[in-house]
Amino acid sequence: MIKVAIFASGKGTNLENIINRDIPSIKASLVVTDKLCGALEIARTYGIEARTFFRKNYPTKKAMEEDIASLLIEREIDLIVLAGYMRLFSPWFVHTYYQKIINIHPSYLPYYKGKGAIEQAIKDGKKLYGVTVHYVDEGMDEGEILAQQRVFYDGLNKEELEMMVHQCEYELYPKVIAQIARKGELL
Repeated sequence: MIKVAIFASGKGTNLENIINRDIPSIKASLVVTDKLCGALEIARTYGIEARTFFRKNYPTKKAMEEDIASLLIEREIDLIVLAGYMRLFSPWFVHTYYQKIINIHPSYLPYYKGKGAIEQAIKDGKKLYGVTVHYVDEGMDEGEILAQQRVFYDGLNKEELEMMVHQCEYELYPKVIAQIARKGELL
């Protein structure tokens, strides 16, 4: 059984999906946020410990990340799952948790990195839509790709495309997490 900390900054839809999938061999042990958000309510609903780390409360980013790392060590966390966490980690944090942080991004990487990926893809017009699960490294959405899935879209509006991308995320992310747990890659 691997213990998972899920980091979120928003509504928590991916968080709730991961919890509801009841993925074998994992335990959602902790939710970490960087602000007050819907993910906190979801954590409360499911009885999962949640902590919020406000950057403004720390003199440096590293000081905040050291507090987060202390909590992760205390809770014996094996895997960090980013589920809409909108903050980049420092090189120190990434190296401390090398290949123990995964992220899901709403594009078919290497295309459309960063915030607003779906809008970037629509504007580009190349119809390269999809979802990518990857390890987190020092770059933005540049880590080793673990899994990808294309989303085929032709003529739908932005909201319809977003819904298709999110449905793809809800299917792919739990599969990758389960695969990591089965392989015991982090233990």
